[in-house]
Order: sequence, then C-alpha cells, then structure tokens
Amino acid sequence: MKFNQLRYFAVLAEELHFRKAAERIGITQAPLSLAIQELERELGGKLFHRTRRKVALTETGLILQDNARSILARIDRTVDEIRRVQAGEGGELRIGFTAASSLLSFFPSLVHAFRIKYPEIRVVLEDMPSMSQIRALQARELDAGIIRTAPRFKPPADVTATRLLTDPLVVAVDPTHPLNSRREISLSELREERFVFYPRSYGVGIYDHFIQLCAKRSFVPTFVQEAREASTIIGLVATGLGIAVVPSSLRYIGIPDIVYLPLADADAMTELLLIYRAGEANSRIANLSQMARAKASSWKDAAVTARPAAQTRAKGGRRVR
Repeated sequence: MKFNQLRYFAVLAEELHFRKAAERIGITQAPLSLAIQELERELGGKLFHRTRRKVALTETGLILQDNARSILARIDRTVDEIRRVQAGEGGELRIGFTAASSLLSFFPSLVHAFRIKYPEIRVVLEDMPSMSQIRALQARELDAGIIRTAPRFKPPADVTATRLLTDPLVVAVDPTHPLNSRREISLSELREERFVFYPRSYGVGIYDHFIQLCAKRSFVPTFVQEAREASTIIGLVATGLGIAVVPSSLRYIGIPDIVYLPLADADAMTELLLIYRAGEANSRIANLSQMARAKASSWKDAAVTARPAAQTRAKGGRRVR
C-alpha cells in the first residue's frame, strides 16, 4: 500500500464523488480510479459501491476509512516533527554543565532563553565535571556541554569548543583566617596554606590549571581534604579546615562566614566553553551555539569578572573591600 493510494482513498471517502475528489487532490479522474482499483486488488475486496449516480463505502471501505484517518494524521505529525528537528525547532537536546557554571547567571539565562524560543525542543540538563562532559560527548551521551577550563585549552580533535566567558579564581577563607582582611592576595603568598580541593580523579577542568599555577610559583599545594561538590568545599572551608581556590561564581553559594579574596595574579583565570561534536550537522546545536555567542558577547566579562568587592560575610553583613 502506497502513501498516495491511502491519501486518494481518504479524500474520495470524504467526497464520495470521483470528479470532486480528483479536483481536490489536483489530478484527473483517471489516475484516481486506477489508484483505487490497485488498492482494492491489494486488499482483496471492493472499497466503494459505484453506480452512475452514487458512490458509497463498502463495509471494507468503512474499516479502512477509520484507520486511514489516524494513519495519515500520524504521518503528517511525523513529517512535521522531522521538519522541526531539521530546522532546529524540535527533538531533544542534552546539555552538560558544571556545578560552578550553573551559579553564573549566564547559564540559567541561556537555557531559559533557549527553551522560550524553542519550546518544542526537550532540553535535558546533565550535571557533570568538565572532563566527563568531553567523554560523554564523544560517546554520544551528550549533544553539547558548558565546561570550565584553563585559558587556551585545546579540546580533542573530534570536539569543537567555543569560548564564551572568563571567570577569575578567588580564594575562599573562613572569617577567623589571618588573610580575611586583605583586599587581594597573590598565589605565591599561599605556599604555606592548607587547601580543600576537588580530587584529581573527579575530572574538574581547573585541577591541573591550579597545580600548574602553583608550580610556576615554585610550590606544591598541600591538600588536607578533597570533596567532589563545590558546596561541600565551601562548607569545609567554613569549618577552618583549610582554604580553597575556586571560581568566583562559587561566591553565590549561600554558606555563612565565608570571605572571598580576589587573586592579584593575571593568569589565575578560567574560561567557560561551549563544546559539541566537530563536524556534526545539527540545527539544534547551531541554534544553541548562536544564542550562546550572542549572550556571551553582550556579557563579555561584565558580570563574570566582578571582583569580590561585592562578596559578603554572611554574619553582620560586612563587606570585604
């Protein structure tokens, strides 16, 4: 059974008149009659009672009419969905993100704007470290990701990266720490400090970057505690266990008694990248990338590089100047 045969039958079943049905379809009566005859041969029975004055559906025709409507409707919906997907307006989009990047207003603003503009696309968000996102992208478990890396990061050859924003590193200390009154500090002054940090195995994008920054200043950081979650790291800093070097976006985690100090080192920066598979013709990714670039261009370091002059000590509301 061919699609056109079913469509011709459905129109004739509604019109019950060969000339009117042919005109509605946009063909002559001859090919319409031939299509109906071929369909009847395939089904092994008459679909219409034909007389000079009247065309009526047979019992077989009535059964086919009921099913033809739903079949044609499903085909129309499928074609429409495929066209929306090809135009980047439908389907599913799996986006990875890091915990710290989600705290920047850029990320929720991007996702919200994308969902508003493309409501037919099902957006699935996956929280995972940067290196895990790259592996998930290569395994086709993600379609795109927002990762945090050191400046000038080079992705694998099969991954395309678009640089979006920069986010400086800051030092998180508890309010009793001797450094808490400083306006800013340099990394070299931290050589004797104890650090709370992510485990290297977790795959965060800034681990190797931080180690290299310390190596350039001729010291190896002393890690006294590791934690996978950004909020846990900040919580452990609040206990006085150690200090932490973290992206400035973590200042939005509302844990009391934490002071965030800007780093004076120009290379103590991270970058947020949009990643996706290289060479993949995916309209949804193209639309996301275009929107991300536009938003990043309007942002360009304004909110992201806001120094922790705006950081607060939760108790008493005093600000670090």
